[in-house]
Amino acid sequence: MSKLTIIYGTGTGNTGRMAKAIEEGAIGAGVEVTIKKVETATPADIENADAIAIGSATYRGAAMPSVINYVKAMADQPFKGKTGAAFGSYGWSGEAANVISKMLEGYDMDVLKPNLRIKRQPSSDGIEECKNLGNQIADKINK
Repeated sequence: MSKLTIIYGTGTGNTGRMAKAIEEGAIGAGVEVTIKKVETATPADIENADAIAIGSATYRGAAMPSVINYVKAMADQPFKGKTGAAFGSYGWSGEAANVISKMLEGYDMDVLKPNLRIKRQPSSDGIEECKNLGNQIADKINK
């Protein structure tokens, strides 16, 4: 069975809601999912993943420092050809997903585009977008 690991940082819970909806979409498409808040995630959580989705709320024009540090710590892992995805919620500018995406691309990951960005709390349409991202990841790694 294909494996997706979702790691996320959230300030007010909005990015966490997005992560859970991505998880739901991927599970519904037959993928095994590990989902963790960045504070409890370790490098071992991503070792055997076929795809990695990283999410963060936008914080001061970038991603949350804890998420940036986690993604930096991923640098010594072999990611070439693995599927990556970036997502996040924002209040004003929404740079977090783009920052994460560029970092993953720097590891030679096949990063899905466009990055999923949702302003504030995801609406029912936003939750569907997240589930669709989970499905899209599943389709890519189940081939």
